[in-house]
Amino acid sequence: MSNNEIPLKQKTIKGFLWGGIANGIQQVLALLFGIVLGRILMPEDMGIVGILTIFSTVSAAFMESGFGSALMIKKNIKQEDYNAVHWLCIAIGTGLYLVFFIAAPFIADFYDIPALATVARVSFLNFFISSFGIAHSAYLNRNLLMRERALSTTVAVFIGGICGITTAFYGLGYWSLIIQNLAYCIMTSSGFFYYSGFRPTLHFNFKPIQSMFQYSSKLLITNVFININNNFLTSILGKFFPTATVGQFNQANKWNLMGQTFIVSINNSLIQPLMSEISRTDKLRQTRVFRKLLSFVSFITFPLMFCLSFTSHEFILILIGEKWLASADYLRIIAFGGAFAVASNVFANYILSRGRSTIYMWNIICFGMLQIALFLLLKSHGIMYLLYAYTALQIIWLNTWYFICRHQLQYHYYFLFKDVFLFAAAAALSLFITNLWASPIDHIYLRFIAKVAGLLGIYLFLLFMTKSDILSEVISFLKEKLINKKNTNK
Repeated sequence: MSNNEIPLKQKTIKGFLWGGIANGIQQVLALLFGIVLGRILMPEDMGIVGILTIFSTVSAAFMESGFGSALMIKKNIKQEDYNAVHWLCIAIGTGLYLVFFIAAPFIADFYDIPALATVARVSFLNFFISSFGIAHSAYLNRNLLMRERALSTTVAVFIGGICGITTAFYGLGYWSLIIQNLAYCIMTSSGFFYYSGFRPTLHFNFKPIQSMFQYSSKLLITNVFININNNFLTSILGKFFPTATVGQFNQANKWNLMGQTFIVSINNSLIQPLMSEISRTDKLRQTRVFRKLLSFVSFITFPLMFCLSFTSHEFILILIGEKWLASADYLRIIAFGGAFAVASNVFANYILSRGRSTIYMWNIICFGMLQIALFLLLKSHGIMYLLYAYTALQIIWLNTWYFICRHQLQYHYYFLFKDVFLFAAAAALSLFITNLWASPIDHIYLRFIAKVAGLLGIYLFLLFMTKSDILSEVISFLKEKLINKKNTNK
């Protein structure tokens, strides 16, 4: 049976399964590599790399230019469409690298860190390398080839981590982080090329770009602001605070994003093609599918991220040592807001699946402008006040995404309360109850285990007592799998 003949429900389950397995393995690998690198490197090393992140990510957004998403939603797609996007992205990536190669000394002068010039010129190779895999990545996503994508990214994480650790042991410092990222980009692009059914030709016809440009140009602006929003604080801290402070925040943000990525990467790979595929069905089915996705995301995300916030001090001390203790305070705040950012991502992907890139773009721009305004107002009060304000903004902004989607999706606020805020409340209550008896434990390892087990156990108990639909479905799914496994073994 070909991939196109597989029923939608089966493709969706398969996508979640492979996406979940791959992300689980990648999170474990990233955790292990992060522990080793955190114990070898100093905060200043991570600060140097963190300062440059915004330049790489914004450039990558320009290089991709929204065409990857445009390929996923385009009807009646052809070889020529993939080919045009492939060569255009490579051309943009080459041009951008040359521009930033020349601009590297000016970046070093701005931050008053001479070493940044050479570091930038090597580090910025990542978005040029990634340009070779954009069209192939879109092909895998469009055809829900999650197994192939999972294998590619997992191998890339492993090889990149090995390269980073090896060079760190030889005393290369921040260079080990750059080498790790470059190795990851090379392996990812190679894997996408290998598994994709698309093969580029030397026939340069950019006419198909015209039909995608209206959508992709708005998405380009949006992606630029997304990357500015995600990396603005890390980058601007390098101008006003010591490099070590940037490194501490970058370390905290790395663990925060790692927790979010477990779910967000599955969202980005599945929600757009899935909602696009059912867009021609009745509204009730669209709403029902969307609610299932959002409920499942909330069911996983809130206990995961609240647990990361709750155990931040134990987590940092146990894994990477006391020299990173300042990052634990930052992680406690941003991980809490990160849970609501994941829920917002589900609404954002729905908007993209409907082709409403203009609304999506302006929402992201407004969010970014508010972040900049908050920084200007609160920078003199210190980084902690900034993080509290940013977290509050993420919680409030979830409601903005809801108001944008509510009419077209026929999604009432009661649904948002039930699909998101009830899970958040259950996780928060579990955290509060666990804190009463677990925090006084003196032994750090026992306290960490008690906090994790207590929060997750109470959370599941509360959902069970309130007869949560999503918990019932997860239990039924697991029971069915166990029964099928037993029957297979007989």
